[in-house]
Amino acid sequence: MTVSGESAFGSRCLVCGAEDFAPFARTPPGAWVRCRRCRLVRQVSPPPQPVTQARYGFAPGHADTVTPQSWGETKADAHSQFKYWIVGEALCSRGLSGRLVDVGCGNGLLQLYLASLGFADTVGVEPSGNPTGRRELRLAIYNEPVEAFLERPGMAGGFAIAVANHVLEHAYDPAGLLEHLRALVRPGGHVLVATPNLAGAAMRWKTLLSRLSLKARPFRHLDYPKHLVLFDRGNLPRLVKAAGLEVLAVETYTRASSDASTRPRRASLWDFLGLGDNMFVLARRPEANQA
Repeated sequence: MTVSGESAFGSRCLVCGAEDFAPFARTPPGAWVRCRRCRLVRQVSPPPQPVTQARYGFAPGHADTVTPQSWGETKADAHSQFKYWIVGEALCSRGLSGRLVDVGCGNGLLQLYLASLGFADTVGVEPSGNPTGRRELRLAIYNEPVEAFLERPGMAGGFAIAVANHVLEHAYDPAGLLEHLRALVRPGGHVLVATPNLAGAAMRWKTLLSRLSLKARPFRHLDYPKHLVLFDRGNLPRLVKAAGLEVLAVETYTRASSDASTRPRRASLWDFLGLGDNMFVLARRPEANQA
């Protein structure tokens, strides 16, 4: 049976263009479908942006019981620290340096971490309006849409690296966001996109338990309503390439320890098998004569 994919995303899959979707999950009042061709999973009819942004922990007076990252947080929890470490390792292990922009930077804590690694000239963009990094941490953060930021003098093509750390899954237009990231870096510059991996081992296990009605809160791992689109190692690189970027690396990662006092460690077996519950794609904007 072919299920209509008509929604805020349109009737076609945003990765492969197919119009063949299968039901994937229900997280009342939300529903999810999966593209039968490329296996992209997305909400059928996502709520308006103010509704999803109110769940990020970036709205004044927002309760910490909904998300561990509050409006005024100035110190990262252990799980966020691990994700920041992954971004830093991905960039530094490849010798990448230069001016960096963090798109969807939240409270700016990733910028703060990257500064400790030598990225001295970082800029953040946070459309949801969280002012913590700008006010409390004195970081260069612009609380505005990426489109507006690109219109500022020196911003389009003004960076060596653009990072979107666990942002793409929240985007109503993931393809457009990737095009903005490409526009932010100079020719030869790099883009790093990190996001959950729906095909990760624990994610698959949670999906199976949900289908068997063995989870107290079925499909909670899809994180409705915040997550709008969920990728895997097959379809995310396709979308990155479609944005005019050359894919250099695709890696998954899972945190190996829940102890905040230990140095961040990856679950190496899951990562070796490509079954980590998060992933990143590192890509490069072609030089002008290659574009």
